[in-house]
Amino acid sequence: VHARFPLIADACCRAGLDLARDPIPVGPAAHYFMGGVITDLDGRTTLPGLYAAGEVACTGVHGANRLASNSLLEGLVFGARAAKAMRADAGRPGAHAAGAGAGTVRPAEPTLLPVDGIRDLMWRHVGLFRDAAGLQRAVDALEAPWRSVYAHLRAGGRLEAEQWRAANLLTVARLVARAALRRTESRGAHYRDDFPGRNDIDWKLRLSETIGDTTASDL
Repeated sequence: VHARFPLIADACCRAGLDLARDPIPVGPAAHYFMGGVITDLDGRTTLPGLYAAGEVACTGVHGANRLASNSLLEGLVFGARAAKAMRADAGRPGAHAAGAGAGTVRPAEPTLLPVDGIRDLMWRHVGLFRDAAGLQRAVDALEAPWRSVYAHLRAGGRLEAEQWRAANLLTVARLVARAALRRTESRGAHYRDDFPGRNDIDWKLRLSETIGDTTASDL
């Protein structure tokens, strides 16, 4: 065991535990993001100038809970394809539109949740075991801060590095919570206490959610 998992064995040793003999405390943790950003086969997203590859991308080559080797191969294959697409797209009109629109007048500061607060909210309500009540609480808590950030950016506002970190986490958390609330079944790593069974009749399909125009009523 020590030879097979030397890094883990060393970490356990530093904590006063022997990986081969002692009971090891185990707790769940977020390890990866299973394909939430829709892309084409060259890593292009629906936002011009933004590319995604690897575990974050939704290419259609994996299911609801991929194996580790699959994610590694996906990163290698589609990372290379995305790099080629970036080179091919460079210089085309609109290719870098993702970072455009910043104005000279700074709008009012957005309302941002602290990173630790977002993590705690997601752990309590959007963790391993989910239900409608908890998911709705998470969506309600995330919606107003996200709309504040989105309005700030649409008005040409800028964010500092730490603000971008919180804004990105807020955006992902909101999309995850909304998607989990919308899908009234259990599938792969998504488990609903109130809908414990898989429902292929209604839910054997891929859904997409847009974060674009704020005039869309279903945002």
